[in-house]
Amino acid sequence: MEINWVTFAAQIVNFFVLVFVLQRLLYKPIVKAMERREQTIRDRLNSAEQQQQEAQQEVAHYQQMQADLAARQAELLTQAQAEVEQTRQRLLQEVRDAAAVARSQWQASLRRQKEAFLQEVRHRTMQQLQMSVQLVLKDLAEVTLEAQIAKIFLQRLQNLADRDRTALVTALTQTEQQSGIALTLVSAFELPESIRTAIAQVLQNYLNAANLGDLHLDCETQPDLICGIELRGRGYKLTWSIEAYLDAIAENLASVLGEEIGEEIGEEIGEEIGEGINAEGVEPAHG
Repeated sequence: MEINWVTFAAQIVNFFVLVFVLQRLLYKPIVKAMERREQTIRDRLNSAEQQQQEAQQEVAHYQQMQADLAARQAELLTQAQAEVEQTRQRLLQEVRDAAAVARSQWQASLRRQKEAFLQEVRHRTMQQLQMSVQLVLKDLAEVTLEAQIAKIFLQRLQNLADRDRTALVTALTQTEQQSGIALTLVSAFELPESIRTAIAQVLQNYLNAANLGDLHLDCETQPDLICGIELRGRGYKLTWSIEAYLDAIAENLASVLGEEIGEEIGEEIGEEIGEGINAEGVEPAHG
């Protein structure tokens, strides 16, 4: 078979033309379309990855904000608890201080009332005792209370113990002056002349026994000295009066009243403290 080279060459040319046409009209547009599609897919993937990274960053940011908020909340809660505790302690201290002031004022008021009451009791007891003794002495011996008190004082002065007599002589020695020895006899009532003379004679006897000078005895009346007589010198005092007995009665009465009043104060102050705490809305701390 003979080869037709013209036909062969024409076929080759047709083949290259076909390849060119296919490349120009088919393959190249398809490749470009595929490349564009791939680029679009790559862009979308990159965008999705970027969005995912941004989302992760936002999540981390919000988690950090949540952690900061929780820490701030815990800090504020601790601070609020500390402020509440400080306020509670301050209110409790204010209640205690107010209760202490009220207790002090109350006790001072009660002391004043008690002293006034005991003074009144003492005064009335003295009056009643004086009246009773006067009536008894008048009925039994037809003597006055003042005369009996003066006689008792004179007897005590005459029957001084050695220690008391030494103290009296020492006091007399200290009061000795060029003009003599001056003593003062104080009584709640006017002493009879006979009693004053007898007392002065006893004292003068003591002076003579101690080789001292003459006695100058001044007599004074002092109503505050309840039913009694008092001999006064420099650094020396000899007393007999009903006041000592009344003081003992008043002390016993004050002791009894003090115990009862103390219990009442404790109970009522305790109630006031409780009421004050409740009024302030303060609760005791729990361990």
